[in-house]
Amino acid sequence: MLDAVAADAGVSKGGLLYHFASKNALIDGLVERMLQSFDRAQASLAGDDDAALGRWTRAYLATTVKPDGDPADASARLMAGLLAGIGGDEARLAALRERFAAWQARIEADGIDPVSATLVRLAADGLWLSALLGLPKLDPDLAADVLAALDGLTREA
Repeated sequence: MLDAVAADAGVSKGGLLYHFASKNALIDGLVERMLQSFDRAQASLAGDDDAALGRWTRAYLATTVKPDGDPADASARLMAGLLAGIGGDEARLAALRERFAAWQARIEADGIDPVSATLVRLAADGLWLSALLGLPKLDPDLAADVLAALDGLTREA
C-alpha cells in the first residue's frame, strides 16, 4: 500500500515515511484529509445554494454522488482501501462515526422534513457504496430519475 501511495504522490517511499512515521499514521492522515475535503465541498455547495431550506441535504447528495449515481469524486477507490485499513479499529471508527453524526445532525436541522433529509442521505450513501463495491449500475435513465426524486425531497418543507 505504501508503495502505491508514494507512487501516486510522486514521492519515494522513504519520502512518504518521512512525513508519516507509520502506515497507521498515513491512514489517519488520508482519512482526515478526505473528510475535510468532503466538509469543504459541502460547505461550498451549501453556500452557493440560493434556497436556504434543504441546502445542506442537497450539498450532501451532490458531494456524495453524481447525477448518474457514480461517486462524486475520484476518492471512492481510495476510501475503499482506507476503510479496509481502518477495519475493526474502534478509535478510527469512532472518529468516522463522529463525522457522520455531525453530517446527520446538520441535515436533520436543514429546515426540511428530517425523515426526507435522512432518506436522501441514506440513499446517497447506498449509491456511493454500491459503486464502491462494483455492484451493477442503475440504468442511466433510472439513475437520473432517482437522483431527481432525491433532489425533490430536499425541496419539500
